Amino acid sequence: MGSDDMKIEIILQADEVSQVLKALAGGFRHAIEPESLKAFAPHLGSCTKLELTIKQLGSMAEMKLKVKGVSLPGAAIADSVLGPVGGSFKAIKKRMKTSFKFLQHSVVTLTLPPVEIVDAFLKDSLAMCAHQDRGAADYGQYMDILNDFKSAFDKQDRVALADAMDRLNASKKACHALAK
Repeated sequence: MGSDDMKIEIILQADEVSQVLKALAGGFRHAIEPESLKAFAPHLGSCTKLELTIKQLGSMAEMKLKVKGVSLPGAAIADSVLGPVGGSFKAIKKRMKTSFKFLQHSVVTLTLPPVEIVDAFLKDSLAMCAHQDRGAADYGQYMDILNDFKSAFDKQDRVALADAMDRLNASKKACHALAK
């Protein structure tokens, strides 16, 4: 667990699980009950990942809650959501998978994605294309589409952005099919 992560384990009665889940859901907007969860309340709305597991054993239940990426004062949104730029090829691909989902969601809902997500995606794309294990030969077409994506975003052209996202998705699928 990283230094910006929190973890709690609670043992409770099985019939209390629904009450805790309701309180947890309310915690994204209001202070949380029961008392043992109050430490999580300020972080729920800004965390990057929330893991919740509940195991029921007869009339008892064990609940584990992990909050990852707790916001630190002054941290950039892209860093807290997507992690630092660079790293291993696997880490870059993992961050890109997350940011791509955010981008696709924005296009589907006909909104422009947040600039922080676009910037992180573009930086990771460039890092991926320049990675020592890969290169321009693998990503020439992808870079052309990426330039169209950036241009559409800069012009705030939702139609062109949706088209570029479709082409990026097709390029991603083709690349992944070749790698298998």
